[in-house]
Amino acid sequence: MKTYIPLKKISQAFIAVGITTIIIFLVNFFFTREKIIVRESTFNVGQISNQTIVAPFNFYIYEDPEVLKNKQAKAEERVLPKYQLSDDVTFDAQSHINEFYSLLDRTFVRDSLITDGMLNINENGYGFTEKELKYLQNKDAREKLFEFLLVQVKSVLSVGILKSESNNEEITLIEGNTEKNVSIKELFTIMTAINYILNQRPPMFSSDDWKSIIDKTLNNILQPNIIFDKDATDIAKKRARESVPQVLGEVLKNELIVQEHQKITGDMLRKLNALEQAEQKMTVLEHPGRQILSHIAEFIYIFLILSLFIILSYFMYPELLNTFSFFRTFLIFTACIAVLLIIITNLTTWSAYILPFGLPIILLAFLINVPAAIIFGFVNYFLVAGLLDWKIIPAMIICLSGMSAVLPLENPRSRRDFYNAAFYMLIFFVGLVFIFGAIQHTKILEILSDIKWGVLGALISLVGSMTLLAPIEQRLPVITNIHLLELGDFSNPLLKSLTEVASGTYHHCIIVGNLAEAAAKAIGANPILSRVGSYYHDIGKTKNPEYFIENTTEEDNMHNQLTPSQSAQIVKKHVEDGVKFTREHHIPKAIVDIIQQHHGTSQISFFLNEALEKEGRVDETDFHYNGPKPQSKEAAIVMIADIVESTTKSLDEPTVEEIENTVKKSIKRLIDTDQLSESGISLKELKTLQQSMIPILLGIYQKRIVYPE
Repeated sequence: MKTYIPLKKISQAFIAVGITTIIIFLVNFFFTREKIIVRESTFNVGQISNQTIVAPFNFYIYEDPEVLKNKQAKAEERVLPKYQLSDDVTFDAQSHINEFYSLLDRTFVRDSLITDGMLNINENGYGFTEKELKYLQNKDAREKLFEFLLVQVKSVLSVGILKSESNNEEITLIEGNTEKNVSIKELFTIMTAINYILNQRPPMFSSDDWKSIIDKTLNNILQPNIIFDKDATDIAKKRARESVPQVLGEVLKNELIVQEHQKITGDMLRKLNALEQAEQKMTVLEHPGRQILSHIAEFIYIFLILSLFIILSYFMYPELLNTFSFFRTFLIFTACIAVLLIIITNLTTWSAYILPFGLPIILLAFLINVPAAIIFGFVNYFLVAGLLDWKIIPAMIICLSGMSAVLPLENPRSRRDFYNAAFYMLIFFVGLVFIFGAIQHTKILEILSDIKWGVLGALISLVGSMTLLAPIEQRLPVITNIHLLELGDFSNPLLKSLTEVASGTYHHCIIVGNLAEAAAKAIGANPILSRVGSYYHDIGKTKNPEYFIENTTEEDNMHNQLTPSQSAQIVKKHVEDGVKFTREHHIPKAIVDIIQQHHGTSQISFFLNEALEKEGRVDETDFHYNGPKPQSKEAAIVMIADIVESTTKSLDEPTVEEIENTVKKSIKRLIDTDQLSESGISLKELKTLQQSMIPILLGIYQKRIVYPE
């Protein structure tokens, strides 16, 4: 059954989250914003520094603008012009040769057409003389010329023809998806290509007329196929400029730039100048809107992360919301962790690994329980990651190692558990540092340095949690098992007085404690609180022990001299006296509540019946305890164990059946008189604890054999 959480409690939690968000945001804003450092003087190489300067934030060292400009210009000069090798030109040249051959064939069909043919050919730009055309009348010669031109033109174009000679000795030739640097001397121009082909003429074309024919034909056919690519060249120059590094290095936050009384070197001066430039840029708010938006987003992020406390508590541990002091403790611990982390990372040169993240984890495991501590660690992981500028791995190492402290704290019972928690933290921290160090190829000296800071953080968590546990416990409606075990020691002044002054009550409390502890274990309540609460539940009887039957005999019964009303008042007063004694001795509220509630508002039936017999009419309110009714399962368990122990003790010859019936009747009477309705204990749990008490009672009243005298 889900615990009901009033809307008022949820609203109260959101208000507390909002206040905590404001605190963390403001601390982070004022301590992490990049501040301007006003230096007392400028510096020169060789000068002695009059102050120590540490980088207040991360910044880059940029190249001098003039030097950068010269380097970029030289980089551009080194870029070779880019040319494309055009396949289209080669194809066109071959087409022109084919067209030229076809034109000749059409011209020389009949000798009578030679004059018209000459005009037709010359109209296509060849400019042959009549004598030269006669050479071309020979079909075999034409075919040989056609083959020669095809081979030679293809050969020349495969090497490449430039439009004109370049000023560069080399160019970058782009052919498809490949680029290669080519010497200008290896390429042709139109003129050199024609001369090259003319030099390749076979003997049949050796005459000057054939030379003229070939020359005129090539001038009409050949075109440059290596074409300058301005766009590609411009892109290459741009990349060359961009490849010149503008950043010479980076100075990290808290890095020492120059020490007081130290001589300024060239490297130091570059860093100082870079710092000055970075500071000047920061004074000019180029994008105020973007900064405001960034701060708003940061505030919302912190608020949403802290709101996870409310969401997780609502579904996983509603008691955190119903008990506001618990929830407030979560937020206080979170604010402390956040402020410490901000201070460590911004005002010191320490590593973030010194953060005692395990301290609140250990305290919450002791004060509340392990699930509450895990909720705290899970939520704070996201907060720590944000405050560490989204350095996920350091945040993970800090939070996982801190959360590992809960492994031995499922049921903490002694101071030794503090040391176990610190041991687990160290083991997990060292393991995680080595694992992530190996993944990131971190140097072994850096790993050892991280371990050093982590050991300090674990020691602070250990000492801090041991020191703070008691004072925090006094301010919360909670009591730790360690404190309970200390209070359960019968050398305690109150319990010692019980053994000395009211021995019968002492033995009664011991049995009630055994019954209550077994019942609490059976239903998942706190067995230690139930047992120790049982030890103290009748502590008020030490004021007037002789008025309680377990401390006297029937013959010496002091109530024989009192009226039933007087007797009832004395019996009732042991609750009030017990509350008073325990408060005077600063006993925790959880035990005081058990004392105050262990009789609830039940009836003092023995003296009420006696009063009705003697007086007839009485005010029944005088014969009821003042309450309140049990408000917790532990208080209800002590009430049941108290009445079960008393009623079974009154049996003359208890049998198994009688004991079982007595226990059932006692619990049924409490249910019928509505004493358990506010404790949160269910009928199923009542049946379970009933079964858990019977074996203990049977063991107490088990008869032994009679030994011979």
